[in-house]
This record gives sequence, C-alpha cells and structure tokens, in this order.
Amino acid sequence: MKAASEMKSLKDEFTLANGVGMPCVGFGTWQIPPGDDTFNAVTEAIRVGYRHIDTAAIYGNEESVGSAV
Repeated sequence: MKAASEMKSLKDEFTLANGVGMPCVGFGTWQIPPGDDTFNAVTEAIRVGYRHIDTAAIYGNEESVGSAV
C-alpha cells in the first residue's frame, strides 16, 4: 500500500487483495445536487485527472454522474 507521501499523481493506485488496482484518491459526489452542478463537477474532476468517482443511488445524483462519465 502506498503512503500519501509516495503519491505522484491522481492516477496512482492501491492494489486490492484480488489484484485489481483502485485509484488512491477519489472524487466524492455526496451532497452535490443532481443536474448541472453534478455534471459540471464530475466533468471537471475527470478533466483534471480523477479516475475514481464515488457515487451511490442514495445521493440522488447518479444520473448526472453517469452523463458526465
């Protein structure tokens, strides 16, 4: 597992127990209202390098997240 001091970019990954890589840093979408706010935030997060986007149905904005992705 990487220490925070070892991270070089948003694309750095942890290797999970099953061998799958997961980005060390994720962009959270909790409490971003659905619609343009979410779409624009996620689009910008992807543009600047985030590759792990956290969302859940309970957030109510998954359609906007999906459109951005």
